[in-house]
Amino acid sequence: MEVAKGGYREDLKQYFRSKMEANVARYYRYFGELYIYEYMEFEFKGIKRGSRFYKPDFFLAAVNRWVEVKGWFNASDKTKLKRFKKYYPEEFKRLKFMIPNKYARNKVNGETIKFLCDDIGIDFEEIMNYKEIEKYSKLISGWE
Repeated sequence: MEVAKGGYREDLKQYFRSKMEANVARYYRYFGELYIYEYMEFEFKGIKRGSRFYKPDFFLAAVNRWVEVKGWFNASDKTKLKRFKKYYPEEFKRLKFMIPNKYARNKVNGETIKFLCDDIGIDFEEIMNYKEIEKYSKLISGWE
């Protein structure tokens, strides 16, 4: 599955950083879940080098939840999330992660799961599985 392809999505009237993010937005819209894309940017005050800001992908106001959609985590992503947990612990508790396929048996997925579960303390059962929402792709207009 190709995850990254940033660009403006005419059907959503918005720019998204990846196909996966755009499809998640389509999924939320299809099911009537109101979302705000990249709603808020959190600053890590006092940090002079490296990642100084973090902006979750989605905010779901009805359930007061942040959602981060990730194909993989690079070093900068990992730093941002560790800092977000440290600087904004209450907001971090409301953050959910969606990854391509949490049951896939490959190196990238193993590293992703290890980072989420072991390094930042996310319960495996709390990780959302993009593969699960893909089953609606034939019903949702514009799915990439």
